[in-house]
Amino acid sequence: MRKLENNLEKLKIGCLLRSIQKEMSEPENIAIGQISKELRYLQRHSEYANEIERVLKELGLTVKLIEQARSSKFEGVSPQELLIYYQGIFLTLVHQMKDKLTQLINLVTEDTIPEKPSIEENIRVSKLLNKKQKILQTIGIEEEVKQWDQDNTNSKIAVVLRKRTLHHHLVSKLVYDQDFLNLNFTATATQPNFQEGLSDYGKKVIEKIKLESEERFFNNALTKTNDTLNILKENIEKISLALVEYLKLPISEKEMRDIIDNWVKMLNSFDIVNKSSIEKIPEPYKTLLTNFVRNLQEQYKSLIVAVYLVGSLGRGEYEEGYSDVNLYVIIDSDKEYEKTPEEILGSMRYDWGLNLRVFSKLSFLSDGCKKYRIIAKSDGVLLCGFDLLKDEKIPKAGMFLAEILNNDILDNLNNAQKWIKENPSASPLQISKKSRFIAKRIIDFMYGIVISNKPQFTSNREERAVKINNDMYPKSKEGVNALLAVTKYGIDELDNFGELIEGFRPKAEEGLKKMQDVKAQLEKKNPKVPQKP
Repeated sequence: MRKLENNLEKLKIGCLLRSIQKEMSEPENIAIGQISKELRYLQRHSEYANEIERVLKELGLTVKLIEQARSSKFEGVSPQELLIYYQGIFLTLVHQMKDKLTQLINLVTEDTIPEKPSIEENIRVSKLLNKKQKILQTIGIEEEVKQWDQDNTNSKIAVVLRKRTLHHHLVSKLVYDQDFLNLNFTATATQPNFQEGLSDYGKKVIEKIKLESEERFFNNALTKTNDTLNILKENIEKISLALVEYLKLPISEKEMRDIIDNWVKMLNSFDIVNKSSIEKIPEPYKTLLTNFVRNLQEQYKSLIVAVYLVGSLGRGEYEEGYSDVNLYVIIDSDKEYEKTPEEILGSMRYDWGLNLRVFSKLSFLSDGCKKYRIIAKSDGVLLCGFDLLKDEKIPKAGMFLAEILNNDILDNLNNAQKWIKENPSASPLQISKKSRFIAKRIIDFMYGIVISNKPQFTSNREERAVKINNDMYPKSKEGVNALLAVTKYGIDELDNFGELIEGFRPKAEEGLKKMQDVKAQLEKKNPKVPQKP
């Protein structure tokens, strides 16, 4: 951990960590590349603290250049002219420091967060002192701020600011300093043609003037800039310490460590990690799938492009009697065949007791099947064929991912309600199977709302239920747990199944509309946002 060496460093680090803390409180924005007004406001504080440090370093560098100017040699430029140039830079940097320090103090003392925190007006020190005298006194920096008022006749910093105004806008006193004029004169007087007309005494006088003026000119410049730099550092240190205490910034090593650790954890929560593998598939299902794939390839040969296992079986979380064996079968879309993909594999669907979803290659790679590609990429195992998902980009956990995975929720509810109407004599077993699917979709949708607000991805349905209870509906824990039970045991009566569907429909409509509205707004601002990996 980096040790804090001074108060400006504490201010800089503290402002940065405070903005990170705010960032962690709005992961739903960070996941989709958006920044709230409040976070931008805090980031602006951090940016100004960094700018103050940068200008302070440049001032120190300029003092070093002034120290070396006497011995520097540039063709066509005298050492004294080079020194004047460096002095001008020094004066400009002091003025920059005033502007940046004033902006920072004005920002941190605002009563309300500006609508556009990144757009500030030029703030005069006198205006700041008049407008915010009370809070400056509370913080304990009124006197330090007064030192930056150019009209303050008792401030050494103000003297430098006035010199900067003269140097850049009026007649510069630097270039009419007597020693500077003497050096320009002696530079001419020491030329061979000029020297020919001088006596030995005259030459000695010229040399004496040159050495004495050079000594005073360069030493005075170095002393004044060094003194000014020390005054600036002391002033900034006092203001920085007062702001750190007033803002209660996190600056201890423990605070820094905890904030950074939690920030890294938050960023990691956005990433989707596929936890499935062939090694996690238990027997007898590993053998079942091996035989199924072999049979599939023997019967249809080149027709099969790829087969993906998705769901709990590949994660090693399969529950006998409750979980399903879900497969995506992709067939060559360029092949010609008499039957539809579903008809070709229809008999196998029932003979093997598997849940098969069949796609043509063209369909699987279309925008309409983005959801299924994401599921296979994040939660699937390629059992055979060519991996079509090698270059597939998955959105980070967050609103865009939630919308993609759940934009068909109303279709799911409508199809289930339609099935109820068309199958009034359905058996309890059939009803149970349908209701289990809908209960899973409801939990998944509710979890989609969670990752829209607190991006964190898991494929495990029980973990999703925990996240829903903890992060979204803590008062509805019994209802969520009841849904989880339905995913395992189902409902065996049509009326109860219908009530489950219609009871959830208003929440589904409301939640989906919110996601779609946010997505539409973001796409309008930046059409490329949804495609970000």
